[in-house]
Amino acid sequence: MAVDPSRLLVLLAIREQGSVTRAAEQTGRTPPAVSQQLARLEAEVGAQLVERLPHGARLTPLGARLAEHAERIADAVRRADAETADYLDQHRDRLRLGAFPTAGLALLPDVLAALRHRHPGAELSVVDLGPVEGLALVGKHELDLALVGEYGTALEAPPGVRLVALVDDPVRAVLPADHRLADRPVLRLADFADEPWAAAPRTLPNRRQLEEATRAQGFLPNVPFESESYAVAQAVVSAGVAVAFIPRLAISETPGTVHRPLSEPGLFRRIHAVVPASAGHAPLTEVCLRLLENLCAELAERFEGDR
Repeated sequence: MAVDPSRLLVLLAIREQGSVTRAAEQTGRTPPAVSQQLARLEAEVGAQLVERLPHGARLTPLGARLAEHAERIADAVRRADAETADYLDQHRDRLRLGAFPTAGLALLPDVLAALRHRHPGAELSVVDLGPVEGLALVGKHELDLALVGEYGTALEAPPGVRLVALVDDPVRAVLPADHRLADRPVLRLADFADEPWAAAPRTLPNRRQLEEATRAQGFLPNVPFESESYAVAQAVVSAGVAVAFIPRLAISETPGTVHRPLSEPGLFRRIHAVVPASAGHAPLTEVCLRLLENLCAELAERFEGDR
């Protein structure tokens, strides 16, 4: 036998009010609905729980014992409601953010400044992450919002997490300023098939994206310089010993280098915000998400104008 807790609460209301009609008023139901719930409960239990009287109703001995259990259930629900309200009140102005380095540098300063201006008492924090670490951390409720990067292969959101696409960050060719192709306005990956590259290790998604693209064009790149850091890759390019392919937001104006758009293939890194799927998360999360969406809409227009 499995007793429905919500029906036990109806039984408790009948005990407290002394009638089905007043129990209906207390629980926000109609009297027929309360009677129906009571009938189902009695069918589940297999015994009469309420005696109908000329002017009200009273519980049978078994009904009274079950009402005591219902009282404990109601008390637990009240405590849960109070704890939820207290938690939300304590964390109303808390926002825990995570971002991979490029997003942290290019997106978060403007967003954090706007949040501080609108919510001067906000408790803000940021942690540095790898490209996709934020998915798990938001899923485990350790972060309220994270920025992650997708390189060609679609990300899968774990249960309880929602992905919001913010902007497609185009990958550009970064080459020495005196390179033979530096004067061309648009370049292709295949233009660099025979040259040394600076790129990420093969275990990382940005390197896998590059290799899939070059394989489709009939070659594999020569990568004598491997680093997870786009800043290191640009430093290598500035020394004149390699070329690199870097998302636009990660490109700094490094002396001795130039960057050009790629026409073939048109590679990009898609930046997502990761937020909880449920509505019960930190209130500032949605505020931050709207700020990010507005900022990234402006970036998308700028990228379109750069082509």
